[in-house]
Amino acid sequence: MLDKSLFRTSALALAVGAFTLGAAQAPATAGQTLRYTTQLPGKNFATKNANAFIKCVADSTDINIEMYDSAQLYKDKEVPQAVASGAVDMGMSTTARFAGTIPAIEIFYVPFATGNREKTVAMLQPGAALRTMLDDALLKTGTRPVWWIEYGRAVFLSKKEKPVRVPSDLKGLKVRVFGKTLGDFVKANGGAATLMSGSRQFVAYQRGTVDAGMTGVASVKSRKLHEVMDVVTISEHAYIYFVSLINEKKWQSLSKSDQAAMTKCGRAAEKAQHEAVETVEAASIKFTREKGKQVIELSPAEVAQWRASGKPVVDAYLKNSGELGQMVMDALNK
Repeated sequence: MLDKSLFRTSALALAVGAFTLGAAQAPATAGQTLRYTTQLPGKNFATKNANAFIKCVADSTDINIEMYDSAQLYKDKEVPQAVASGAVDMGMSTTARFAGTIPAIEIFYVPFATGNREKTVAMLQPGAALRTMLDDALLKTGTRPVWWIEYGRAVFLSKKEKPVRVPSDLKGLKVRVFGKTLGDFVKANGGAATLMSGSRQFVAYQRGTVDAGMTGVASVKSRKLHEVMDVVTISEHAYIYFVSLINEKKWQSLSKSDQAAMTKCGRAAEKAQHEAVETVEAASIKFTREKGKQVIELSPAEVAQWRASGKPVVDAYLKNSGELGQMVMDALNK
């Protein structure tokens, strides 16, 4: 039975808590150690979520999982291949990094395609049609999703000299993006997209390699992006998800009881992350304002402009993502 003492929230760590499994578990392979990689910094709430999962596994099995955060081992773009090949046992990657092998998974970055947050979360519950389709597609790459990590809304970052508020503001700007479809969105509005790992964006903004960028709301604080950018535009055009993966061969080598323990810990971590996201985002926005930065919240008319500007990207997604993409879109529209 799962003891759901899930992520007891504190002011110091919103997304970290203790959730443990009952002691009545079959023993794991004694002394087994797995390595876990993420490009996110240790203080980031998604990394804290993964660390809580690691603690849960340690409390319920003899498996020790070592965390390597801040891209110590691999950048985000390298994680899918590293996990699939077995170069590392486990890792966290944005769904965008699977776009080359699973174009349909880019649905979260198709502008305004998934609707509001509540709808998106519901469609990604374990066992839901959309979740099952994408989990099955990921498994074919040699990586098994243990749990999905909600990261929240995508926002635009820009300089005060050239703030991004409406689509036409992107014209002529070099914009950091973290997915191909987001790059298509920038290009559709006259900008030049630069695909870049999250760990590199601070320096890129600082040096002026790019003029603007997209990131998650929480990253503005955890990556200290407020130090190099002036304006945060809450456009809500996309939702960011990471997937916590394990090498499939490694998974099959685990005992059934260890697999069950990991699955339960993953479900607990996923639930806790859903409960933490809104609080973490609100804290990040408050922090950004307190640092004297501008936070732009769009009017309905401005949101309508962004929606209209993204229509070509929706069409391109359906063209490029094949049968699975159409199935995903159909699931969204039910």
